[in-house]
Amino acid sequence: MSELEILNYHQLAFVANAIYLLSFTVLVFITFRLVRFQKEANSNIFGKVLVSLFGLCTAFYGYTIFSFTYNLQLGQAYRLSEIKANGAELSTVTDSFIEFIGYSISDGWPPSFSPEPAALIFIVTFCVMIIAGTWMNLSNNKS
Repeated sequence: MSELEILNYHQLAFVANAIYLLSFTVLVFITFRLVRFQKEANSNIFGKVLVSLFGLCTAFYGYTIFSFTYNLQLGQAYRLSEIKANGAELSTVTDSFIEFIGYSISDGWPPSFSPEPAALIFIVTFCVMIIAGTWMNLSNNKS
């Protein structure tokens, strides 16, 4: 593969990833609406379990999307550094991308199912918000 082919391939993958992230955003909105609705309706245990399961499924979907994004970035840097190691001349932009990502062929093939740390913190925070919002009384009222 040439530099241009790698860049085009990954650009298409990033476009698909943007659509996944948009659907994740919609699912996050729906999840928080469900948490609010079940609180206002004083839902029973079954309703709370369903909302929790939906929220955790949304979190897993987000984990998958963030893992895919991170793997795309590392994979692109890996492939570009691979053709550079084989003696191909790369553009300045491509060299700066490899340097920015900080991943090269010497690091080996990137992990496939782990997001970057900031995304992992986001997902864990989201899970805590869903579970706490569903199962705990978070109001300031002492009644």
